[in-house]
Amino acid sequence: MAILKYREREYSCRKGETILAALLRQKVDLSYGCQQGICQTCLLRSNISPPDYAQKNLTDNQRSKNCFLACQWQPEEDVTLMTLESQDFVNAHVVSKSLLSQDVLKLTLEFHKPFEFHAGQFVNLKKSEQVIRSYSIASTPNYSNTVEFHIRLFNKGQFSQWAFNELALGDVLLVSEPKGNCSYSSEYTDESLLLIGTGTGVAPLLGIVTDALEHGHSGRIHLFHGSHYSEGLYLNTKLTQLSEKHENLYYSGCVSREVSAVFFNGRANDKAFSQYPDLKGWRVFVCGNPEMVKDSQKRAFLNGASCSHIFSDAFVLNE
Repeated sequence: MAILKYREREYSCRKGETILAALLRQKVDLSYGCQQGICQTCLLRSNISPPDYAQKNLTDNQRSKNCFLACQWQPEEDVTLMTLESQDFVNAHVVSKSLLSQDVLKLTLEFHKPFEFHAGQFVNLKKSEQVIRSYSIASTPNYSNTVEFHIRLFNKGQFSQWAFNELALGDVLLVSEPKGNCSYSSEYTDESLLLIGTGTGVAPLLGIVTDALEHGHSGRIHLFHGSHYSEGLYLNTKLTQLSEKHENLYYSGCVSREVSAVFFNGRANDKAFSQYPDLKGWRVFVCGNPEMVKDSQKRAFLNGASCSHIFSDAFVLNE
């Protein structure tokens, strides 16, 4: 058992337990979000060098300061913990709420000042210090300073239930700086793009596709959206219409737990990689279920895509 020294007190950390889990177990008030090492809300510093796995996706500057993800590190020795400066959040007002499906909400926020981001990035949305969730941006940068999110409803979701049922037009929501590198660049307008998303993982891919088209992308673009059932393909009409307007854009809806005469039957990534066995020179974007993302990263590489040309965001259940 390791001892955690935090704010002049000592806490126990059981073998195999993360620092975040240990502190929460002992009623320590600590900000956290996804608990999957993605949102970086639980970032802390230590007096010793953290293991590499606890510093995944951190900047070189953060690593040099012994920053780490509390939801990932399972210490085997005593550690002294230090907080970071508070994460910067800016105010945004709710200007639109509408349902994209029975369980997916389109939430549009407006900022008073320009909010700079790249299509496909994600932010942390704060309801309170204890309820901070990560959501990908579904829109592209624009002059109206608005940003669109797709929020799936969960039965016990602290944030999603609040967003669906209580958050009202005009309300203020706190938004973090944009994060992630799963975004489009106008430097490769002539290259082929393969995009694979499951569930609301299609939201950032919509932003990437729209951004590419706005930049006059000339290469092939093929987006595969997967869901268990057809009602989960909530952007089918929009993406179908978009593909009809652009000769280089292709859209394939896939369902894995029903027999459909309209959509492809099977998993989206299975369909994508069978259709494109040679991905040399392609850019690949994968968003959605963590297991699907991990599997697709490997398969994209085996199909010839360069590691530096594979971009991904794993979605976690934002309870």
